[in-house]
Amino acid sequence: MIQCFGVSKQAFYKRLKTYNDKREQDKIIVRLVRSYRKEVSQRTGGIKLYSELKAEMRNLGIKIGRDKFYRVLQMNNLLVPRTRRFHITTDSKHQFYKYKNLVQDKVPDRPEQLWVSDITYIKTQSGHNYLALVTDAYLKEN
Repeated sequence: MIQCFGVSKQAFYKRLKTYNDKREQDKIIVRLVRSYRKEVSQRTGGIKLYSELKAEMRNLGIKIGRDKFYRVLQMNNLLVPRTRRFHITTDSKHQFYKYKNLVQDKVPDRPEQLWVSDITYIKTQSGHNYLALVTDAYLKEN
């Protein structure tokens, strides 16, 4: 096998040792992350985890950067999913009929010829409220 790929025995075994060492380091990191989350908080994100565990990893002889740390978390499904902080107002994948835009190229030449509407939401202390607006398109153009 070594002759087929043109790699010396020394290079092959050196690469194998490096690969095994990195896998062992990854296992240690995963163990540290799981124990930290078990003791402190399950929803601790990557930035805080990295800063909290950096000294402990250094004591164990593990040199790892933030991006590599994130990759290890990602490969082991340990990233905390982001929570949505916005209200979804549009569902374009519904089963209802979608009407064509009949006034796409038409410009109104007098008032009360074309009305347009829109709906949005306003975040309040008691939740979300919806606001529907109806506007004369002629007044909007002029």
